[in-house]
Amino acid sequence: MKIRHLSKFSIFMISIVVLAIVVYGIIVFTSPSTISSQNDRIYLHSSNSPGSSGNYVKISDMVPNSFGYFMYPNSYDFDSANAYQMFMLIRLPKIIGGDKNDTSSFRAYSALDPTSHCLMKYWPQPGRQRIEDPCISPPYRLIDGVSYSPGLVMIRAPVTGALPKLDLDTDSQGYLVVKQPTWEENKNGVVGIGRDVSKDQILNSSRYLLEKYATQSKTPIPIPLFLEDGSFLIDMAFNSANDTYFRYTWDKSYNDTPIIDTVYCNCTGLSPTDPDYNRMTKYMQAWQFGNHTVYSSATNVDGKPNPYAVFPSFEFYRNGYHVFFNSASSFDQGMNIILDSFFNGTKLSDMEQVSIEK
Repeated sequence: MKIRHLSKFSIFMISIVVLAIVVYGIIVFTSPSTISSQNDRIYLHSSNSPGSSGNYVKISDMVPNSFGYFMYPNSYDFDSANAYQMFMLIRLPKIIGGDKNDTSSFRAYSALDPTSHCLMKYWPQPGRQRIEDPCISPPYRLIDGVSYSPGLVMIRAPVTGALPKLDLDTDSQGYLVVKQPTWEENKNGVVGIGRDVSKDQILNSSRYLLEKYATQSKTPIPIPLFLEDGSFLIDMAFNSANDTYFRYTWDKSYNDTPIIDTVYCNCTGLSPTDPDYNRMTKYMQAWQFGNHTVYSSATNVDGKPNPYAVFPSFEFYRNGYHVFFNSASSFDQGMNIILDSFFNGTKLSDMEQVSIEK
């Protein structure tokens, strides 16, 4: 009886392995296995809708912070497109290098989300500037195609998931072309599965984003790569020339991640001329140490729930900026992150609650 039981179990396990291999094979063999014998020019369409117009493109044909769709290889029919052959060509925003007159200003990613298998698009709007799909997967950052939620995609730990990509060049007439890819997860990636990127590579790209912010902001506040809670910078976007938005994540699954928003106001503190004055005096508490004040959202105001305190939030003024910090952490942890990141590790016990002048 014991032998028969083990035999049935072995058959079951073999069946699971075979099924996994078949599923993997389907994905691999429906990905762009056909590779051109020469570097393909990019025939770009403005949308992924059948019948959309298109043209071969040169570097000068696209402005910073714009995108379109193309097929690879370009012999595939766009109007009856196989999603595994559809790619996005994106010219980066100027702030992160999209103004350079070479291929470093461009990124070409698979338009097929490796997790949901929905078609994605790039959203160029201020404060967004990221790749998203209409289904359930988290966004992907523009600079390297890495997921906003490495923890959610880290099935193949210790690496994290990113979008499959194509490397670009220009031909003798200046047209953008696709270099012949290597469809392996640690190379160009595998369409429908993803591309392996190490955490060190992710952090290097995050450092690059911080360097761009530091060189192009008025009087930049030093933004940390890591926060005290172990989260690290995953993306950066500009709402305007004076408003920069930073998002953090963990290398584990998450619900809500820390956010830092810096708005240049050329001010030193809260005053009646501040557009946020009425909101802050009604819904925030003030905590002071030395010459500095950090404002935190109060859970209740006049006995009623505070609509601005769904999660702990904190605000302060520094270097002419109004800084906003939101985190799904406790008050103590959130305040400690602020103190550690922006006030040289001042202790929570050094702070005293004071009244806000109205």
